[in-house]
Amino acid sequence: MEEQIEQAVAFALSPTADQSLKSQAMNFCEQIKASLDGWQLGLSLFVRFPKSTPEARLFALQVLEGVMQNRFSSLDKSQVNHIQSTLMEFVKREYVIGEGDGDELSTEPQYLKNKFAHTLTLLFVQMYPSDWHNFFDQFLELIQTNTVNGNKTNIRVADIFLRILISIDDEVANIEIQRGKEQANRNTAIKDNMRAGDVQKLASTWYELLSEYRVRNQDIAITCLNIIGLYIAWIDINLIVNDAFIVLLYELLNDTRLRIAACECLTEIVCKGMKPAEKLKLIEILNLTNVMGNLDLTDDIEFVEHVAKLTNVLGVELCKIWEADTATKAAAYGQIELLLPFLLKFLANEYDDVSCAVFSFVSALQAIFKKQKKQAGSLAGSQREFIDSLLKVIVIKMKYDDETDWGGTEEDEVEEAEFLEMRKNLKTFFDAIYNIDEQLFTSYVHTAVINTLDKYQRVGNSIDWRELELALHVLLLYGEAFKGQLIFVLKHNNEIIAFTPLGEMVSKMIQCNISTYPHPSMPLIFFENVARYYQFFEVQPDCIPTVLGAFVDLRGLHNAILQIRTRSWYLFHRFVKLLKSRMGPYVETVLTNIQDLLVVQANLSSIDVSDGTITKDQAMEGGFDDQIYLFETVGILITVDTIPTERQTEFAKIVINPLLADIERNLSKVMSEPEDLLHVLQLHHLIIAIGSIGKGFPDALKTEVPTAEWVVLLKQSVEVILVAFKALSRFEIVRESARFAFARFVNVLGVEILPYLPELITGLLNESQVSELVDFLPFIGLLSHKFNPSIYDILNELICPLVTKIFYVLNQTPSGTDEAMLLLNLRKAYLGFILSLLNVGMDAVFISDLNQPRLESILQSVVHYASDPADVPSARTAFNILSKTLVLWGGPIQSSTNNTSTNSGRPLPGFEQFMYDHILRICFEVPMKPEFCITDGQSNLILNEISSILKTMYSLRGHELLDYLRRVWLPLDSADEFLQALQQLELKEFRKYFQTYVQRSKS
Repeated sequence: MEEQIEQAVAFALSPTADQSLKSQAMNFCEQIKASLDGWQLGLSLFVRFPKSTPEARLFALQVLEGVMQNRFSSLDKSQVNHIQSTLMEFVKREYVIGEGDGDELSTEPQYLKNKFAHTLTLLFVQMYPSDWHNFFDQFLELIQTNTVNGNKTNIRVADIFLRILISIDDEVANIEIQRGKEQANRNTAIKDNMRAGDVQKLASTWYELLSEYRVRNQDIAITCLNIIGLYIAWIDINLIVNDAFIVLLYELLNDTRLRIAACECLTEIVCKGMKPAEKLKLIEILNLTNVMGNLDLTDDIEFVEHVAKLTNVLGVELCKIWEADTATKAAAYGQIELLLPFLLKFLANEYDDVSCAVFSFVSALQAIFKKQKKQAGSLAGSQREFIDSLLKVIVIKMKYDDETDWGGTEEDEVEEAEFLEMRKNLKTFFDAIYNIDEQLFTSYVHTAVINTLDKYQRVGNSIDWRELELALHVLLLYGEAFKGQLIFVLKHNNEIIAFTPLGEMVSKMIQCNISTYPHPSMPLIFFENVARYYQFFEVQPDCIPTVLGAFVDLRGLHNAILQIRTRSWYLFHRFVKLLKSRMGPYVETVLTNIQDLLVVQANLSSIDVSDGTITKDQAMEGGFDDQIYLFETVGILITVDTIPTERQTEFAKIVINPLLADIERNLSKVMSEPEDLLHVLQLHHLIIAIGSIGKGFPDALKTEVPTAEWVVLLKQSVEVILVAFKALSRFEIVRESARFAFARFVNVLGVEILPYLPELITGLLNESQVSELVDFLPFIGLLSHKFNPSIYDILNELICPLVTKIFYVLNQTPSGTDEAMLLLNLRKAYLGFILSLLNVGMDAVFISDLNQPRLESILQSVVHYASDPADVPSARTAFNILSKTLVLWGGPIQSSTNNTSTNSGRPLPGFEQFMYDHILRICFEVPMKPEFCITDGQSNLILNEISSILKTMYSLRGHELLDYLRRVWLPLDSADEFLQALQQLELKEFRKYFQTYVQRSKS
């Protein structure tokens, strides 16, 4: 049988075996694992001599593990004892006696050693201490057996025993592994028994092994140090922190082969969970600052990083002590002060990994400084000196180093990305210093930036680009750290008398013409700054031409480097938009200089069109998503208030007419070449471009008919777009672009766009896929909000076909995760659409003669989604909808009423029955569902909605509702209390009561 197992394992693992044989072999192996006597075969196969193949022996251990993890209770005592004795005999044969001269490790493969250690551990956790109380004694005795060459211990036994100890910690003490209650209780009992006596023996053994193997075999010594670091979390710290052990650990810190492991071990000792006062005493005993001061931290950067991590842990622990215990604050801070030189040293290290290693300490320390300043009003002189040093180090670390370049090869890009990520973290510390000491912060930043810009003016382009980039980066961060309004100048009697430090820095940056520096990083960081500090140009408008000149030439919008060029398009858009009122004198010049950038050129080279389609995401690739910022900027420039409307119209024609002509040209080509998707993509781009220009135009008031001369041109654009849309609405990207453009023209043209909407809406509805419906519904909601009540007739015609399509889609069974997410998003969009109509007073469309027959199915769908606690946001929206319908249609019907008006608040025949049969029903059913989690914050919001519904129903129906609740929904023992609360409590108090009521009912 053992031979069969060997063959089966070989076939199962062979990459060249016949698939049929491979399948049979795997089935056979699974049968062995599942069979009642499979463990006996596995045990015999593993310990057999001569040895089987390593693969077969690994499988044998897997069989044994399966039994011990899943079916140990099925073994009787004799079988357990047999496994125990057999495995221990194997230990003696393989590890005590072994092969070779006795000073070599076992030749077993590493993975087999580890697997065997884990198997023995699983047996240990089942038998210790009751049935195997001398487990550790046995191994400690074996370690002393068959030693050679005057050595104190057997290296092979030491090796396997340390592996077993690692496995025991993993199985019993590792807090990162989730365990059931029974397993957790078992592990606690094992640790308690080990702590009662065996751990003391282990600690003595670790000391002996370290003393011996620091010279004899460093791998064993490193493993031993790792084990101490693992076990220290749950054993008596005095077993390790004593004179003998600590002296040994500190000696190992100076051993180049063992110092990293020793440092990691000390880090774990410092991390041990202890009470604040006890932890402080431990730190004082360790006196690590004195030890670290004597270490050689020059040649081994990996060791330096580990010492930095030790410093970080030590600092964080001391900060925790300072935060937690008033009695130890002074002593804790005294220890922190001893660490500050190390913190600055490691933070300033040229290797970023070393710097990042102390980030947590920096953060914790800054939190202390903030609290100290809040309590005392200011920091001590020594603390301000440290803050000043810290700020300098942070800024220096933000500088590109000599080996990291801006842009470049793929390898450079990876290094730069890592550097920029570190910069983000450093920014957090930079901002914190502003909050700790604003005066010191501003003084340093101002001096650093001005000095660098002065140097640039003195030496010109010979200055290192990294210095300039750092200065402008720090200037940019200054504004982001600043709280409140940015002030650039000081005034007296409304006259500017001086620049503020920020104003001086921005002014200097512009005056020294830094954007001309011949490095690609410089214009970009310059544009980031001018866009960030646009308010400066409100008080210094004479600087605007300089900035616009830099934007429109080869430094910015026309830059040869794609990254700079496209980012400049966005920053230019932001700059112009925020300073629109100041742009009048420059519009014609700017438009002339960017005319060549307003050419739309679609490109299919990077898009897979093998299936004959282009998605909306694909359509925006290739840089076009950045180019639309230019078109929107053009719209802003064209409509600057200081330009006469006739001149605005001229500018608009110059920009828009070529795009309209291109639409007509490409539409003609698509008609003659329907398979050429390039023309379809070009049409998409052109329509998006025109819509983006429209976005830059000013909004018309809700009921206003815009009178500007350019309105005629925009209406012509709408007509051309609609022609293209009707001809090519079968293409998703054409539908998407038309919806995009109309959504922007809605705000600009106001009611003038209404005649064009029916054809657009009908086309979108007929052709839209699921993903488009999710965008289509908010679009209709926008129109309803913008044009209520003018859009009533359009909506009235739309509701039935729209709801029919949505119901058809939502009733489909999703074929995968992506489709399920689409349907979920459509559900949310559908409910949001209904709610938006009710919110803007368009409820009349639901009860019109045309749509009222469909109203019940709409309401039933809302009830259905309100009843699904698996989708809490949708359920909450659904309850919100039902709450609004109650107010609109839930009041008592007056017999004398013969009102055919569609005004809000009209009682609706038949709604009363729906209210009692469905709305009231789910108010009690939903919270009582087992899957409804009353402790979840979102679910509490649903309970609030339900509470509002119940209060609204009571206000509308009065005692009729109370009688119904008593008869149908409320238990006799709680009815009076509930009804009294409903009648007497205000909504806020009733919400609290209802939550308590639900909790009580479910308990």
